[in-house]
Amino acid sequence: MAKITILCKASFSEGMGHLVRQSHIAQLLRDRGNDITFFIPDYLPAKAWLDQYEFLHQILNEEKKVDGDLIILDIQNTTTAFIKKTKQNKNRVVSFEDLGEGRNHVDLLIDCNLDEENSLGLPALFGHNYTVLAKEFEVYHSKVREFKEPMASVLITFGGTDPHSMVPKLAKKILSIQPNISITLLTGPGSKNISLLKDLADKNNKVTLLESTIKMAQTLFIHDAVFCAGGVTLHEAMAVGTPAFVINQVTHQIPKSQRAEKQGAAINLGMNDFWNENRLPEILKFSAKTLGKMSQAGKSLIDGKGLKRIADAIEGLIRGGG
Repeated sequence: MAKITILCKASFSEGMGHLVRQSHIAQLLRDRGNDITFFIPDYLPAKAWLDQYEFLHQILNEEKKVDGDLIILDIQNTTTAFIKKTKQNKNRVVSFEDLGEGRNHVDLLIDCNLDEENSLGLPALFGHNYTVLAKEFEVYHSKVREFKEPMASVLITFGGTDPHSMVPKLAKKILSIQPNISITLLTGPGSKNISLLKDLADKNNKVTLLESTIKMAQTLFIHDAVFCAGGVTLHEAMAVGTPAFVINQVTHQIPKSQRAEKQGAAINLGMNDFWNENRLPEILKFSAKTLGKMSQAGKSLIDGKGLKRIADAIEGLIRGGG
């Protein structure tokens, strides 16, 4: 049994996507017999998320000693000094989506948002084959999609916190354009808008509120489209073939949504504070053929098997094969 320590960021402004990703990896590694401990910020929704999966966790701060046979970092933008300190006990270190100078000193760098040619000689796993999604996404990836014309249902979700209150704003705009469309509002425990969303659902029988879900693959699959940020949900949508319309919440999401748009799987509507809402009428009238092309484009890029590939690579490092 290997001791694996995971350092992960999570906050109201940054959301829970990094933690959710690492919890998928942690579950598979634990199922394979490894011992897992998380170090996270003092953020209540993050603690609650790990508690439901019965993961040990501690608060991340400078005084805490972080050790283990292998250390996974999902904190981004690491420094050289931090990585060298982390490796002072000859720990193996894996870092996700790390654009800091510390990325040059880790044992394995993983970034599904970058193409293989960007590795520049680093020990790296780059590209969509290394997209981390929950196990059920591999199952829903194989299911055949059919789309309604006109578009019959949309999912609106901007992470567990929705820091810019995009869910209620967008729901109202869509209903003003197409009152008969079915809308599912998905948010999480960190949202400040629960009461507002409940009121919206209570007053309109076309609106359903999900305060959380453990069936994200199925939830995406049963909708004709999703409006989301350019984070984990975008890749989840691509895997099950749900056309994605992206409003980015932080600047580092922009390249990912632009890339997905170029590949035909999504449409990038811009940043939360200046997004192209004038395209909504056009989008809501997309034909089944157009939605089908976007669906196939997404599925051709992400197959839902990245979780297994990454777990295998991590265990290879532990065995000294990396």
